[in-house]
Amino acid sequence: MNLPRQIRQFVRRISLAAAIASSLFFCCSQSQGPGIEKITILFTNDLSGRIKTERNGRGGLARIASEVKKVRAENPNTILLDAGDAAVGTAFTTETKGEAVFKVMNASGYDAMVFGNHEFDLGKDQARKYMSLARFPILACNIRDEQGKAFAAEYKIFNLAGMRLAVIGIANPKTTNLVDQSGIDGLKFLAPESELRRVQAQIAGQADVIVLLSHQGIGEDIGLAYRISGIPLIVGGHSEVKIKGLKVANKVNIAQAGDNGYYLGRVDFFWDSSNKKAYSFKGHLINITRDIPEDGAVKQVIEQESKSLPPGLDKVIGKNWLTVNRIYLGFWMAELLKAETGADFGIINSGGVRSSIYRGEVTVADVYDVMPFNDRLASFEMEGADLLRVKSLRGFYFSRGPRITAGKNYKVASIDYLLRIHDFPGAKNEIFHDALLRDKMIGRMERDRGVSGFWGK
Repeated sequence: MNLPRQIRQFVRRISLAAAIASSLFFCCSQSQGPGIEKITILFTNDLSGRIKTERNGRGGLARIASEVKKVRAENPNTILLDAGDAAVGTAFTTETKGEAVFKVMNASGYDAMVFGNHEFDLGKDQARKYMSLARFPILACNIRDEQGKAFAAEYKIFNLAGMRLAVIGIANPKTTNLVDQSGIDGLKFLAPESELRRVQAQIAGQADVIVLLSHQGIGEDIGLAYRISGIPLIVGGHSEVKIKGLKVANKVNIAQAGDNGYYLGRVDFFWDSSNKKAYSFKGHLINITRDIPEDGAVKQVIEQESKSLPPGLDKVIGKNWLTVNRIYLGFWMAELLKAETGADFGIINSGGVRSSIYRGEVTVADVYDVMPFNDRLASFEMEGADLLRVKSLRGFYFSRGPRITAGKNYKVASIDYLLRIHDFPGAKNEIFHDALLRDKMIGRMERDRGVSGFWGK
């Protein structure tokens, strides 16, 4: 198409102006002038033991480590953090008590982590073992041990381009309600706000910028943002939300990267050393797909640690023609509990269903992904009114059963963990069975050659 000369000149001028503007923006975004440095914080949260790359090519610390090395090469002022719940979630973690996870995280170059509630699933002594295995600090400013002393390192200060960056850890104060209390007897999980203020006062003059590494959940992080000052960024976990940029609350930037290592979170900001000011916080998520190569050194550590796993995890026990999601599996597990114990109702918590099962062959390891915990079957009795109260709560899958009537007793089947953390008030005549729920799941899938519904049976 032939345009008039004046129009062609106008288009060229506009294109040139756009190119100059783009070039100026790029230059300004890369170099802000003397005394100004770009700082990068990379992070994961709620890895849930997903150390290996999944069957569909997603996730895995070998791919994450490869991306981290790429970013560090671009910007040496980079640190890698984790916001908790790494030690539990797969056969890899269950059969190594979570210890192998920290060996792989060491190889991946983590600089600090905060304790998640699942790091206490196996008790306080195992949590201490994690601290001895990790070559990076596992932080928490709000946990006190039996003597009233700090259970873990409370913060870590990094020197990045002359800027002193303090990372303070906040553990979930509700951990005592989320794990078996007998395993953490004597530990106190304190409210974060007062402990945070104490640490802020303690490190005054030692840090230029403070970042919170939190495992209390997005709602609590937002609430805390309105009650604190002087902290520009919270890197969070526990609620497993995927924040594509940054959530801003009361001028505090909040970041979180979903779960299972499917994304690597990245936050960039600039540090002005002359004015002692951090500004221009930007966040985004890096999708960890098969397009990212696996880091050879980390992959080798994963393969070495995998040798300690028991045989049979790759055994095929069935086949599914469609992906079975967590909701379906939750009701399926509730029906299984009912069938295995002859109860009126089976109940499983939504947090006890950790994964979907992909279409195709189903292996023993896939069942570990759904139920990584060594939870055993438990049965008990509940009066109708108490049972109705439990059913009205969110977070439980109920099997089918008879009409519930107040004043009538019902036999209920669930898992021992829920009884031990008192999720069934009013339960009586408890029986703790020897069988693991995971083993019953494997047996049923093997018999049915996959996940076959109980419906109509």
